Amino acid sequence: MGRDYHFKATGTDLLSKTIDFLRFPLIVGVVFVHTDFSNIVMAGVKQFSFVDLPFFARVFFMFFKVIFGVRVPLFFFIAVFLFFYRTEGFSLKIYCKKLKNRVHSLLIPYIFWNLAVLFFLFLAQTFLSGSLVSGENKLMINYSLSDWLWSFWDTSQINHHAEKSLPVNSPFWFIRDLIVVVLLSPLVYFLIKKIGIMAVVLLGLLWCYSPYFYFPGMSTVSFFFFAAGAYFSVYKMDFVVLMRRLLPCAVGFFALLIAAEFYFLGKSWWNYLYCANVIVGLVLVVAITAHFIQKGSWRPNSFLAKGSFFIFAYHRLPLVFVIKFLFNLIHPQSEVALICLYFACPTIVIVLGLLGYRLLKNMFPRFTAVICGGR
Repeated sequence: MGRDYHFKATGTDLLSKTIDFLRFPLIVGVVFVHTDFSNIVMAGVKQFSFVDLPFFARVFFMFFKVIFGVRVPLFFFIAVFLFFYRTEGFSLKIYCKKLKNRVHSLLIPYIFWNLAVLFFLFLAQTFLSGSLVSGENKLMINYSLSDWLWSFWDTSQINHHAEKSLPVNSPFWFIRDLIVVVLLSPLVYFLIKKIGIMAVVLLGLLWCYSPYFYFPGMSTVSFFFFAAGAYFSVYKMDFVVLMRRLLPCAVGFFALLIAAEFYFLGKSWWNYLYCANVIVGLVLVVAITAHFIQKGSWRPNSFLAKGSFFIFAYHRLPLVFVIKFLFNLIHPQSEVALICLYFACPTIVIVLGLLGYRLLKNMFPRFTAVICGGR
């Protein structure tokens, strides 16, 4: 990397504005991806299959894998970049200080929001009709002590039909995995300082080989993008300036990758296209954002940036109920109706989340700051 990519006074301003601006659209992407109609179960009955809905399946694929596929990698990248940002060395004292800060920004919200979901799930199982609950999960009144503990880490140990190992507030797998890589940050720092870019390359190859490897608290995606963000931060390289200059190339490559992903879908090597799409998409998202911020066309909104974590933390359970309520109300029979619902459900949840955040912030500002990690 050349000197032009190192932190400068003007570049730092663009860097912070780009990161602040991205917080809200990335969370919007998270909510859209979690608007998953493929496994809607009400009263123990699955509602429909994508096999019968080819056009809607393509729309869902476009948003799930292509448009918003970059959301988690970019969140890891930014979170770790900020973790090491302007850190001179990595002594035990610095490590302990950073861990103490992450107790407030990660651990306390993690515990609170999982407890909140447990509470509302208990209310739902107790008072709601069978049409609005799946009927698949173990009743909480029958939970053992180990079930309660597993709720905060891996609910597949409680409900064995679960396909993924997620905490009860399922989006918080990201926070769980981030906590793990933060705990292991001295190891990552040592590798970055010892072998430099090769540490990122090796973890990147591991991710490309198995992009969906997932063990509770550890995943290839978390470690690769953790290392990538750490590399830029440790060596004081402004990733926004670099990616901004790659904008023309990123646009062309991203368009080609989208076409290739659809054309070669189902091939045994398709995952390599997916990984390339994520990396190029990450560059493209950062580059476009920086481009329009630098031109003055876009500017970060403080309220949306700060409210993003609240939407992330609260959205999963309300989204499930909004989806099931609208399905019960409308009984969609056409692909057009499903597409309308696909956009309506996350929009309703996001708007309600912003209203709820505003209300809580006005009435209980300190409490809201605590449950949102000081954001």
